[in-house]
Amino acid sequence: MSEKGPPPRPDTIMRHSTSLYSSIAFFVGTQLDVFTILDEGPMTAEEVAAALETKPHFAERLLNALVAAEVVEVDGSRFSNTPESSHYLVKGKPGYLGEHVTVNPYLKYWMFEAGIKTAETFRKGEAVDSFDYEGLPFDALLGTFRGTMPVAVKAGEELAKRFDFSRYATVADVGGASGGLIASLAKAYPDVRYTVTDLPSVTPVAEALLKEQGMTDVDVVEWNVLEGPCGHKFDAVILRALVQVFSPEHARKAVKNIGASVNTGGSILVLGHVMDDSRTSPVEEVGWYLINLNWEDKAGYYAEEDYREMLEEAGFKDITRETLPNGDGLIHAVKA
Repeated sequence: MSEKGPPPRPDTIMRHSTSLYSSIAFFVGTQLDVFTILDEGPMTAEEVAAALETKPHFAERLLNALVAAEVVEVDGSRFSNTPESSHYLVKGKPGYLGEHVTVNPYLKYWMFEAGIKTAETFRKGEAVDSFDYEGLPFDALLGTFRGTMPVAVKAGEELAKRFDFSRYATVADVGGASGGLIASLAKAYPDVRYTVTDLPSVTPVAEALLKEQGMTDVDVVEWNVLEGPCGHKFDAVILRALVQVFSPEHARKAVKNIGASVNTGGSILVLGHVMDDSRTSPVEEVGWYLINLNWEDKAGYYAEEDYREMLEEAGFKDITRETLPNGDGLIHAVKA
């Protein structure tokens, strides 16, 4: 097909190609907590290097890259946070976004590490970085879930603000692993009875991490949700980053078994990655499902309509969707 007029500019192509550099600089800045260091006031590269215990020319290159990424400012030889970075990227401040699911450096490391292998996954036709929840040793699982715990804690804090959990007598985090989410709810609503359930290979990790958080009153129960309902019933169940690791068949089975473990009138809260029904937005969710092929190649590709269908089949009604401030998609429904 012949083109009429001048060719289009490669603006979109170059924007995506060059954004890699700013993304890496930002990622390293959050890994090293540079923004918290800079919040003490304008600093030279030498002063930042001393705080990081690294070489001055290393710090200079990172700081200049952060200036180029528009998250740090420079005046002469002194660097400082932009107003936006000072508000959102400094640990301890109310607006801190470090545990947001798209900002957290621990999760971001996983995304970079897996993302570069996506073409290899396509060529092999299977996940090249599959995660074996049942086969990994205790220490490996402990390290993984300790790393993700701050994000789970933040999710729990957001749920505690969004919903009144005092109306429930019993709440379970299904596939709760780190226990971080339940720990946050327990601090906000201490009179509720809480349970963390997970696979037999993961419950020792949950017990260890709950103990680290001082949560000695939380029950830990072994439960493979694919094998049947739980031996207990709950007023509310939370499924964070659980449905998304299952194939469509297993997801439906899991939600059905979990639904059978919820009291009539109780709630189910499904947290994690939720695409619009077009499956082309939001960009971060669409991108996550692409990268997830490297970890869970048989896992489903879930948009809002898929969650609704699963929940309705499991006997839930009044299904709503929203996004929490920490970036988690949330589907809430009531047991009919």
